[in-house]
Amino acid sequence: MADADQAAGPGGGDERAERTRAMYSRVRYPGLDPDANARYVRHRRFVYARMGLDCDTFLRDRTVLDAGCGTGEETLFLASLGPARVVGIDTSAGSLEVARASAARAGLGNVEFRLASVLEVTHFADGSFDYVSSLGCIHHTPDMPRAFDNLCRWTAPGGLLATFVYNPYGHFVYNLQCNALDLIAGQDPDARVRWARRLFDWRRDKTFYREGVAAAYDGRLYDKYGVLYRECLSLSVLLRWYRTRGVEPFGAFPMYARDMVDALMAREGMRTPPTDRRGRLAWRLHRLLPTPGPRQWTWRRRTLMQLLLLGLGCVDYGSAFRVVGRKAGGTADAAGWGR
Repeated sequence: MADADQAAGPGGGDERAERTRAMYSRVRYPGLDPDANARYVRHRRFVYARMGLDCDTFLRDRTVLDAGCGTGEETLFLASLGPARVVGIDTSAGSLEVARASAARAGLGNVEFRLASVLEVTHFADGSFDYVSSLGCIHHTPDMPRAFDNLCRWTAPGGLLATFVYNPYGHFVYNLQCNALDLIAGQDPDARVRWARRLFDWRRDKTFYREGVAAAYDGRLYDKYGVLYRECLSLSVLLRWYRTRGVEPFGAFPMYARDMVDALMAREGMRTPPTDRRGRLAWRLHRLLPTPGPRQWTWRRRTLMQLLLLGLGCVDYGSAFRVVGRKAGGTADAAGWGR
């Protein structure tokens, strides 16, 4: 899921943008295994519930934008929740081919995909969508503030905006690795991945799991190490970005360690103790960790969660935060939906 374009739109931009776009068009990320879609849906429904959104009602008859949709798994999930119209945009033509084919197989008539950049505001009129989602996109653009501004513009008054962006704590080790690749391999995505395999790919896996669903491991390496734009926002800065643009955050994931453990259990459908080592660990943590408290980003809660992600980032890729907020304005009916 990426958008590495500048003002010129999908057909223009600088050399780094062209290289990034060509990379994603080739690797078609994330390209999740469609046979495991039920697991993906269980995970997504759990995450949305923890963010305060009821998947059975919050998108009914609404208009939706998925900005930086990649191969469209999240777009199709949103389209299955009863909205009137869903639009997925991305600058990767290859990824959109996969997304359109998946929509056709699913028989979803309320979704369309467009080759478009999140950096070009003229694609849509202000306030075009009731729900704007951008997961794993704007931190891969050359102008992250501008991308975020456009997401806010496209969100209707009273509508909801959800983002997922890199966090400097969760990606501390990853950023050091990428800084090293900048020096060793420069701006060639293929060279960067070749060096990353030698220096950092200690597991040598052939399968990558995203939200518990298998995806091509090469695609993961390119999305992780081949990208030429990568920005991070601390939680305090991200929340400030929301508020200064008139969007009040009201939900996020994860806010507690228990959130991540429970999400794993939900997507795997665990109802009895599993036999595999990872499952047994999750089961024990599920029983030992305290029940999540108030879902508010206090200073202490922000610090604890970012430190937890720092620890996870030392083991693998770290993580980031999904944050959802409501844009000011709108009718009384619009202001009350989605919670």
